[in-house]
Order: sequence, then C-alpha cells, then structure tokens
Amino acid sequence: MDENQNSARQRLHALSEFLEREELDAVIIVHDDEYLSEELSPECERLRFLTGFTGSAGAFTFARSFDPARRKNETGNPKAGQEILKDAAVFVDGRYTLQVKAQIDGSCMQSFCYTDLTPSCWLCSVLPRGAKVGIDLNCISYDGYLKFKNHLAKSGISLVETRINAADAIWTDRPSPVHTKVRIFPDEYNGCPSPQKRRNLARELRERGLDATVICDPESICWLLNIRGRDRHCLPVVCCRMVAYSNEALEWYISDDHFDDNIQKALETHVGHIDIFPEDRFDEALKRLCASSASVYTDPQTVNAHVMKTLYEGGARVTEGLGLCLLPKAVKNHVELKGEYKAHIKDGVAMCRFLSWLDELTCPLKAQSDPEGYVRRVRDTDEKILADRAESFRKVEADYIEPSFDTISALGSDASMVHYSYLNSPNPKHLGDSPLYMIDSGAHYLDGTTDITRTVLVGPGFTDEMRLMCTLVLKCHISFATLLFPKGTSGGQLDAIARRPLWDAGCDYAHGTGHGVGHLLSVHEGPQAVSLHRSSVPLEPGMIISDEPGYYKDGCYGIRTENLLVVQECQRPGMRHMLCFSPLTLVPIDTRTIDPKRLTAGEREWLNNYHQNVCSVIKNASGTLTDSEVSWLIKATEPI
Repeated sequence: MDENQNSARQRLHALSEFLEREELDAVIIVHDDEYLSEELSPECERLRFLTGFTGSAGAFTFARSFDPARRKNETGNPKAGQEILKDAAVFVDGRYTLQVKAQIDGSCMQSFCYTDLTPSCWLCSVLPRGAKVGIDLNCISYDGYLKFKNHLAKSGISLVETRINAADAIWTDRPSPVHTKVRIFPDEYNGCPSPQKRRNLARELRERGLDATVICDPESICWLLNIRGRDRHCLPVVCCRMVAYSNEALEWYISDDHFDDNIQKALETHVGHIDIFPEDRFDEALKRLCASSASVYTDPQTVNAHVMKTLYEGGARVTEGLGLCLLPKAVKNHVELKGEYKAHIKDGVAMCRFLSWLDELTCPLKAQSDPEGYVRRVRDTDEKILADRAESFRKVEADYIEPSFDTISALGSDASMVHYSYLNSPNPKHLGDSPLYMIDSGAHYLDGTTDITRTVLVGPGFTDEMRLMCTLVLKCHISFATLLFPKGTSGGQLDAIARRPLWDAGCDYAHGTGHGVGHLLSVHEGPQAVSLHRSSVPLEPGMIISDEPGYYKDGCYGIRTENLLVVQECQRPGMRHMLCFSPLTLVPIDTRTIDPKRLTAGEREWLNNYHQNVCSVIKNASGTLTDSEVSWLIKATEPI
C-alpha cells in the first residue's frame, strides 16, 4: 500500500470514529464553504483533504457499518452499471468524471457522475430506515439541504446538523484562514459610488415592503462597498457577511485583521458610515432579526442552510429570491465596460506575444520534415513551463494583479479532462507528446477580468479527425457568437443552439456553453449562465458571458475555443428590440486546425472580420510587440 492509499484509509477510519462519537450512520460533505464560494481558501479544501479530488464542485459521502445486504430502498436504487462496492464515494459533474478517477484512491472509495447517481440515492441504497446522516449546514445552500433532506426522508432516513464539519473534526493540520487588508476599489474604475449603491439597495427593500436583507457572499459585499481584497486564491475579495436595512444602515461582519487605522478612515469617506462587527457575532444579528419578527430577504442559493434555518425557525418573516446585489453586479455600467475593453486589449497583447513565442518554438508545420530538430527545441518544455510563460507576458502589462483562475495548460490526453490542472499532476506532459495544446487562462487587471481558451497546433501527428472536431467546435462558437435573440431570453434557452453543429455529428460536451464574468471579481459570476441545466435569468445588456464550446475525446485530446462577449442591443435597422453579442477577447483563433471547406460563407465572414479586428486593435494599441510578433499577428489573422 503506498502512502496516499494509507492516508486515505486513515482518514476514513478517523471519519468512522467521528460518526460513532456523534451517533451518526453516515455523513455528507460538500465542496462549498460557509460563503458557498467556488474558489476556496486552503483551510476549506475539505474534499481535497479527504479524497485528493481538486475540482471546483462535488460531494463526498461516507457510511460506517456498510453492508451491501441493506440496500433495499427502491427510491435509492442506483442505475444499472452503478453498483455500490465501497463505503465512501465522491460525486462530480460531467467536467470532472475523468479527473476524479485519476485523483482518488479507488481501493477505498468510488466516484460517480451526478447524472448517474446522486449522493442521496447512494445513501438510500446503503442505509436502513431510521438511519441518521450528518451534514454541516454552514457549508451547503438551503436548496441543497432541502433536496437532500426530502429525498432521504422518503426512505425513512433523517438528515441532522453536525456541531462541527466532519472533515474539520479529523483535520489535525488544517491551515489557518488568510485575512488580507481591505483595499478600496476607486470610483473611477467602478462607475457607481458605494453610497449610491446603498441607496439603491435600501430603496429596493422599501419598495418590496421589507426591513432588511442578509448578504453572505463576499463578492456582493465587495461590489456593494466598492472594495477588494486577497483572501481567496484568484478571487479578489475579503471574506465577510452583512445585514443591509431599508433605512440604508449597514452592519458589516468581518474580522478585525482586515483593517488598519488608515483604511478605516478612508472607508468612512469612500463608503459612508457603516457599523462594523466581528464576524463571529453574525448569529447575534440573525437572532435580533428573529426576535423582532423582521421581514428579511434572502437568496437560498447564496445564503447557507444554517443561516436560512435560523431565520425560519427563529420567527423572522423570510422572503426568498435572487440576491438583490446579483443583477446590478452582473449588468456592467459604462465605466466597467470601458475598463473591460481596456483589460482585454492588454490581455490580447499578452496572449498574442505568448502564442507568437510558442509558434516560434514549435514551428509545427516544419516539425514533420525535421523531427529531430523539433524534439531538440521542445523536449524540455512541459505544461507548467508553458503556463508560467503565458503569465510572464501578462505580468508586464499595466495594472496586472493576478490570474483570474489557475491556468489549464494541457497537452494530449490531459486536455480531455475539462478542468485539468498541471499543478495536481505528478507528470505534466511535454511538448512533443501531442499535436494540440489547449490553454484556458485569464487575469485580473485593475480595469477588469479576462478568461480565454485557445487550442493550437504545436507539433506533428495532427489527424483528420482532430481537424474535423476543431472545425465543429469553431462552428459551435460562431453559432453562439452571432445569435440575435429577443429581450427576456435566458442563457438556458440559448445553450442548445450553440451545440447544434456538434449534435449534428452525434457529439456533445459535458459542461455549459458559457458563464458570467465579474468586474475584478469572480471569473465565474452569476446569475447569468448558458447551460442546459441552470439559469433562467434573462440576459441583459451590459452582462458579460463566455462562449466556450468544446470536444473531449477520453484519454486522447481535448479542444475548446473561448471568447468573452458583452450582451448589447442590436444596432441593425428595425432590430433594436433584439439583443446580440459583441466580442471582448482579442486573440487569433488557430486557422491551421480547421477545415475552411466545412465553414459556411457566413462563418468564414465572421472569422475573417473577427481576425481583422484583432489585428487592427492589437497592432495599434501595443507598443511592446516586436517586429517578429507583429509579423506573427498579421499571418495568424490572414483571411481564409
């Protein structure tokens, strides 16, 4: 047994002892933290600690006294081919089905895709009636909690709140939280002063006849106060919570470690008066709201189940709905959009310089005739070196802050894992291992946030099948980018249109077509999304959305093409009532990987127009491009 297997088994044994002490039969541990954040700080990476799985979503179940003979609840029967063989399981969505199998210890736990088996079905299959399942209500949404509770109840199984997260109870070397200083985000970049946002929020509460709203997602609070921080990896926020009242008063619950004397004085000027309390007193605020039977607005998707349950059971008059900061945050004002265009020009320059460097290194079209020279040039360059080089070009751009997420730098079979991370791979692949390289990366600049994916030719071995799939992915991308749609249309209604070219070939991809992007906030921002499985929120002018269809052949290669788009009103005569997209991303798409004959005249026109704009903007905006980089850019954007 190797060290990793031994560690996994030791943790499961410790979990079993915890369940025995707490008189529980099983436990559910989800990926989220108390803020329901996708980006976790190290002390909240509970699934990674327990299982080794590093994805951004998932759940873990463990049942002590496992007995296959007890699988008798019809409501919990797994689908055919999904036999439950072990007493621990990890559940992921389609993005992570390959990654999770590579990362967990398969000798003591299984993995399942949510579409095949859910955690509650798994528990119903292994537990008898009367069993008790523990869960930390601080780390799950209220909606998620109710779904688990109601499903388990059908099989006579109760879901109970644990006094401590089960992972924390056995995590002896758990890291300490990181608390960074609050940073003011100047009005010249945010476009709407915080006092105005406060007034807007209070007016919304009064119009709804409500006393207060509870805000538990740090992104909304940082947006409302026009501040930023560095508490989270690649997410520029400070961790905190808030109660906002209809009279414009704010109670801010945040650790004292986030402040010094200078910032508190500046905040008074920047935000106006605000009552600040230690975060560990947040439950006191909830009890006050309950004691006064206050009418409280909450978002069950962004407020954890502990908070919701406290309000409901304590006597507060709760109204549920979409968080009141989410839509105003998602719809960028003209100052924010101006900043986003600036950020994407900087990012375009950086990525063009990186792709020019990569092309010069690999010379993929010459590699076939000089294989030995190709190997000499590229053999020492792996996925990490490629990612670091891409970031090095971004770092020299003005007002660069940090990556907006960990770069997905993937060659060959690694790219077939949708959210592959070379950081978690013991053996990152090298150039020469595959003809295709996929890089999904982005950055936070003071002006805004970027996210781009390109799949490029880097060596010999490119097949007709790869060319076909690259072309179909591009057709999907163009299909979405060129859409006209009526106001009131949601991303969920548009997702299928983007997939049509792949569907026609009997193919698909196991992730959404697009996600919202924040303004120097989360690169995965809601409430807008383009997905078959979520988001009924209509797209509105000013929203930023990604366009990232892909194709992934298990164990072989992966392809994805991603631009960020801005939703705007259509300017065509007689079509002002319709909405459309305008591209933000300014980086060439590798035409060497596509078959122009498979593109329609309209698709070729779109690609040529896009490339003409990229070439014009990047050449005119950058004073850092060398002559060779300019030559590369001109060639990369030649019409097809």
